[in-house]
Amino acid sequence: MNWEITISGFGGQGVLFIGRLLMEAGFASGQQVSWLPYYSGEKRGGMCSCFVNISEERIGSIFISHPDIAVAMNPAAYAMLEPDVKPDGLLIVNESLVKEKSQRPDLKAVYVPTVELAKEVGDESVANIIALGAVLARAPVVTTSSVIRVLNQMMSKNKPQLELNKAALLKGCELS
Repeated sequence: MNWEITISGFGGQGVLFIGRLLMEAGFASGQQVSWLPYYSGEKRGGMCSCFVNISEERIGSIFISHPDIAVAMNPAAYAMLEPDVKPDGLLIVNESLVKEKSQRPDLKAVYVPTVELAKEVGDESVANIIALGAVLARAPVVTTSSVIRVLNQMMSKNKPQLELNKAALLKGCELS
């Protein structure tokens, strides 16, 4: 299977981080992977995206124009991604910031109150991880356990943040 995923939002929302988690989990699972970050010149608050390919076969292009899966973390990302998701694709929408609903009957749009759910877990900064869990609940891109293994490696020096991220991932995965 070849998964083409685009994640977009404001800088500071953890868009690049969840893309990297997907890429690292795919790589650890023996898949071919690519990760291409894209961001504007601002440090925080500017638009930011990443393109993630996870495939059993060789990847021909790292740029994705019509993703199988898209994650829109803010209204501008939604406006950009919603028209481009492939028919029968998956669109995860951060309902905490995006109030618009898709009118496309040919895609599966899932609205997730990421900020509210992140607050339930303990900190709204893990809203991105809630969105990642929602992706994993609906598409077998990588396993939840492979993402947890990557989190354990990446965040081993910050146990409280590691546990918060794992709790947020599992909370997002419950959204099926």
